[in-house]
Amino acid sequence: MRQCDIVGTGGDSHRTFNISTTSSIIVSPLLIVAKHGNRAQTSFSGSADVLTSITPTPPNISNVRPDNILRVYEQGNYCFLFAPNFHTGMRFATPVRKGLGIRTIFNLLGPLANPIEWGIEARVVGVAYQSLGPIFANVLRLGGAKKAMVICGEEDLDEISCAGKTNCWRLSEHPNPDYHGNHSDGNQEDSETSDEEAPPRKVIKIESFQLQPSDFGLSVHPLSEVGGGKMPAENAMLLMKMLRNELPRDHPVLEFVLMNAAAMLVISGICDADTSNMGPGDDGEVIKEVGPGGGRWKEGIRRARWAIESGEALNSLEKNECNSREFEEVGINEALKPTNIMPRMNFNRQCNVKQILKTGLRQFALLSFPTL
Repeated sequence: MRQCDIVGTGGDSHRTFNISTTSSIIVSPLLIVAKHGNRAQTSFSGSADVLTSITPTPPNISNVRPDNILRVYEQGNYCFLFAPNFHTGMRFATPVRKGLGIRTIFNLLGPLANPIEWGIEARVVGVAYQSLGPIFANVLRLGGAKKAMVICGEEDLDEISCAGKTNCWRLSEHPNPDYHGNHSDGNQEDSETSDEEAPPRKVIKIESFQLQPSDFGLSVHPLSEVGGGKMPAENAMLLMKMLRNELPRDHPVLEFVLMNAAAMLVISGICDADTSNMGPGDDGEVIKEVGPGGGRWKEGIRRARWAIESGEALNSLEKNECNSREFEEVGINEALKPTNIMPRMNFNRQCNVKQILKTGLRQFALLSFPTL
């Protein structure tokens, strides 16, 4: 499994808890996570705000840069990619965005601009308006995504809603009925690639469906019960209580987070396994029930709960805290040395954001957004 990301466009005006950030930490014992985020632009508490408000020792997100990100992954599964460190030109837009305080085109582009887009294998993307769902799904498909799901709560919420139904657009790979490989020479790979005009063996299809809390085996909670605090410190305290397994199992915010974490686990594909050996505390009893969109959503909940109750999600965050501060202690020159995983220049070349966004921008240019 390569990197995964769970992210939202923001700008939905609901001011809920930091759902995608917390979910990304919870799934990190089971997946490699590249969480791309920034400080709040249209809300009280952005992903970077809540992480830097963790006490007593927050991760030093400013220390993780393109040249040392691979060292973070040498020691753990979780890495937070602080947008200003990777998209330096965006600093000119930040004051304007904060001054406007409303959704802008940058909310739409952010989820498509993960600095290691080339390495993302699976993702969940929340959008703040229903009309954006099929658009984002098609942009991801055109960009080559094979495992992804775009979500929008019926309240125009950029998360899987705990209050009712959520509209989903899932991308997955399927055999192409038009593909007819010529294997007469016994060399399957050569026969598949010899004709550039030949249909591909597999195609990416987009399936739309709805999810609701009962599909996850959870209760309905009104959004009024899952609002975030007015300051990032309040959200950080709740996040840590959750990771320390100090909340009741039916706590509204916990169940809200669990649904979104479960979605990431399902889309990654690990919930399709008929066996389970996550570690101590895992009874191995896989929930094989299939719900809307062909997903084992209840199995996703089982795995997400294990990550919290086993302490592995907290361990993952603590590793990230230590790793991010290690660069500060050893000095930036030492931390920027290339690793043996990937040469430094090769990594920087693949982080060309203009190339990453090319497909998405072309698609967006053909569309108008009257709600902006």
